[in-house]
Amino acid sequence: MSATDFKELAERLADSARAIVRDGRERFSVEIKPDGSPVTAIDKAVEEAARDMLAREVPGHGILGEEFGSVGLDREFVWVLDPVDGTKQFAAGLPGFGVLIALCQNRKPVLGIIEQPLIDERTIGLSDGGCWMNGRKVTTSGCASLADAVAGLSGPDAYDADHFAGFERLRGSTRWNLFDTGCLGYASLARGAIDLALNGTNLDAFDICALVPVVEGAGGRLTGWDGAALTLDSSGAILGAASQALHDAAMAVLAGR
Repeated sequence: MSATDFKELAERLADSARAIVRDGRERFSVEIKPDGSPVTAIDKAVEEAARDMLAREVPGHGILGEEFGSVGLDREFVWVLDPVDGTKQFAAGLPGFGVLIALCQNRKPVLGIIEQPLIDERTIGLSDGGCWMNGRKVTTSGCASLADAVAGLSGPDAYDADHFAGFERLRGSTRWNLFDTGCLGYASLARGAIDLALNGTNLDAFDICALVPVVEGAGGRLTGWDGAALTLDSSGAILGAASQALHDAAMAVLAGR
């Protein structure tokens, strides 16, 4: 079986998440986790519903979720769930968040969904089979020049001391920049609205995996800052670009070359 065989299931997971977020967005509690990050009752409800559906329909698959841990990470197929990516934005009543759903096969992300429930915007990508926004096939801009590129960058607090200088160099090399675009920046990259997407060191696999098939399916390039392919085991800083040439140019700037 391939990622395409599970596309319909992934869409139903996103439908469930959309309904829960839309129904509960006006009434939820916020807790602070031990790492200092917030979590809401909606985060938990979305992930619980997704886990229940996966347990019923694909019981032999593994799951990695932000709120409730992992099971079966050594299996061929593993679903990766970030029920509300951008919980701070969500808790503050702002729309800059999304639901991330990914499927990894042999640890490689092969299917990804970036769902924005409040505006009914869904981007779904297959790493080797295309990318669609609300059913319309989309591609990256193909931009190859940093001087012409529009970049979506995570804010300066997302970069540790080893990465901050690279962030500063890159933001000074582009045409213009947007900040704190989060997961939605990668959906914008996939549809050609921006040309670069950059995140700092504060990412885990559940923040990353869904983005890979979306960007790659649209014809872009997404790796770690070291150029390594992103997998179920990845964490840390990432760079997405509309073309291989733009990715190469941005990597050189990040490295100070």
